Amino acid sequence: MTPELRNLGVGLVSAAGRAIYEELNGARTPDQLDAVARLIWEGYGAGRISDGEATELSGCIERRRPLGRHTAPGHARPLGPLRGRLLSHFVPRQPPRSPDRKASRDRRRTLGGSSALPPDLRLYYTEGQRSVLCVLGGEVKRQGFCNRPLDQIGALAGVCRTTVQTTMHEARRLGHIKFTERPRRGRKSLTNLVEMVSPEWRAWLKRGPSAARRIGSNPVKMVSTTKSREIENKNKETKKRACEEGSSRSEPHGPPDGLDWRTA
Repeated sequence: MTPELRNLGVGLVSAAGRAIYEELNGARTPDQLDAVARLIWEGYGAGRISDGEATELSGCIERRRPLGRHTAPGHARPLGPLRGRLLSHFVPRQPPRSPDRKASRDRRRTLGGSSALPPDLRLYYTEGQRSVLCVLGGEVKRQGFCNRPLDQIGALAGVCRTTVQTTMHEARRLGHIKFTERPRRGRKSLTNLVEMVSPEWRAWLKRGPSAARRIGSNPVKMVSTTKSREIENKNKETKKRACEEGSSRSEPHGPPDGLDWRTA
């Protein structure tokens, strides 16, 4: 027994388990995988391999089975040499991917080609990095800082999380932005506050249009026809009443025509 296998809590420590693993590594078709599976449980029933070895080998078989349209023989890839350890039961973590890669690419090109950065600063960044800084500039224009998480910034800019991190570190190295960390004792830290320290960039955003302003025409106020007629009639009555009051006030208050006040 090798030292590597001896240090494993659950591993292929028996000769029968290692032999079945070699058979499994040489299988290429689903029928051969089924035959190896029968060998596993026959060896487990006979006591040649332990429960942990049977579970590990069964997991290896499930990982090697072809999925989807790759059901023809020859699509099962070899597992490789054992090298003193077993593969994990869990599926390795996959990097997040955009559900619509074309839309992300179009968004990245649109934001990366916009005028969110002054010409003197654009030459330091790639197209993807400029799209990240465009999202950052919009947040700074709106509220004075950016506190969005990296994954959200990447989704808005159409790039991955690594591109966002690279852009942030490069912009901080060049002295265009600064970070403010917000750790919390015993809890998960809050997102970093990203502020813009480049005077040229701040002046450029100040002269540009606001990212939060309303776009489009003003909404039309809808008024019912009956209500508008009532308002119109009321305005006419008010105007007529005002005219009558004005005429009554302008009439003379002296004696009637044809009479002299001195002879009365």
